[in-house]
Amino acid sequence: MLNFQRRFLATSEIFDMDTNTDALGRRLIEAGYPPLSIKAGNGRVQSGVIRGREPANGYTRGVGLEFGQLARELREHPLYLEALEVSRRRSVVIESRLMNLFLLIAFYFDALQDHNVAEFGAYRGGSSLFMAHLLKRLYPQANMYAFDTFEGMPPVDSSADFHLKGDFSDSDFPGLVQARQQSKLDNLQLVKGLVQDTFPRQVPVGTRFGLAHFDMDIYEPTAYAQSVAWAMMTRGGYFVYDDATVSTCIGATQAVEDLTRSRGLHCEQIYPHFVFRVGL
Repeated sequence: MLNFQRRFLATSEIFDMDTNTDALGRRLIEAGYPPLSIKAGNGRVQSGVIRGREPANGYTRGVGLEFGQLARELREHPLYLEALEVSRRRSVVIESRLMNLFLLIAFYFDALQDHNVAEFGAYRGGSSLFMAHLLKRLYPQANMYAFDTFEGMPPVDSSADFHLKGDFSDSDFPGLVQARQQSKLDNLQLVKGLVQDTFPRQVPVGTRFGLAHFDMDIYEPTAYAQSVAWAMMTRGGYFVYDDATVSTCIGATQAVEDLTRSRGLHCEQIYPHFVFRVGL
């Protein structure tokens, strides 16, 4: 079935329509970077907001990355390569997911009023560096907040979580501080401690986020962070989950299940990771 999908999509009209660069990626062009020839999937899927999401946009990103030429084009895009170089050797995030974060910030942020980003679960800080670089180039007034103990996993819920206390203790926080300095990313705020103790206390009052990236792997802090972050998101902002479809992170999946039940949400994108919209 998968091979059939690849052959069908490669020859179908789903990628025949260019998106309007006046509406998508305008900031990218204004910053002096070349546009991407993102192909729109909304020739097949109704455009606009449907059930609190924009499924045509999710298909554009997801199908383009999984079956189209979008991943290949991104690997040649100068801004993507810059951000990848900044994060290299510190990121353990799957590249297709970094690509999707790039698309959300470089293209879809144009439609949002607020552009700050929060990452819950930064580990060695690779994806935080990656996103901070994008913000620095495209939205220099925005801040990137990275929340983590930077000392490994806290106590876990053994009824849901696979990981153990102390996992990922090799985060090398001093090395991350040095990488931030070397990359001149003064927009990257590293917030050390349990997220239940630091968020939102260490964020300026009135801060609103365009994207919240959840990568804590376990249930309790994920459930807490998504609950508190919801009220701090700009309208239409993105909830993105790195870990909720990973075999060792069913605790994070449980938190997403809680979210979809309590908020009545439908996901906008399933590949390469869960993406939900806030307040549409």
